[in-house]
Amino acid sequence: MSQKLDIEFARVEEALVAARLRPLSSRKTLLAAVLLDNFCDQAFDALRRSPPARVFDAEDVLAFRDRLRAQEPALGLIFDLCASAPGGPRLETHAVAVPIEEYSGLSIEDFMVSLYNANTVQRVVFAMEDGSMQLAHEVLGKAMAYLSKSFFQEI
Repeated sequence: MSQKLDIEFARVEEALVAARLRPLSSRKTLLAAVLLDNFCDQAFDALRRSPPARVFDAEDVLAFRDRLRAQEPALGLIFDLCASAPGGPRLETHAVAVPIEEYSGLSIEDFMVSLYNANTVQRVVFAMEDGSMQLAHEVLGKAMAYLSKSFFQEI
């Protein structure tokens, strides 16, 4: 893996940590998503002269992104968000229910909020046109885990 790609991936990791530290910040979440989206283009550029399997036999960056989307749906959500795709996801802040058994993982602030708000806390979510939602930091985490496994571990 190239040193430049390592540095860019570290930037994405830093942005995701910053977003997680500010769970209500759509701006920090969007920055992490945009850096993830851009990293995929950078990965193709860095690896396209490698054996074809390293870029999933893609001939161009669009085919590469399609293959990433097929491999990890979280990346598809990120690509659609960053492209402002018609009918695609948007980042929104919504009240999200927290099951009682997950209370031990809440910060003191979130715990106090949930007590007064029917076991809910505010979170940034990917809001879909059909009304469904996915927690934004979970989507970003799945995408990061996939990219880390795919590009930074031996194949």
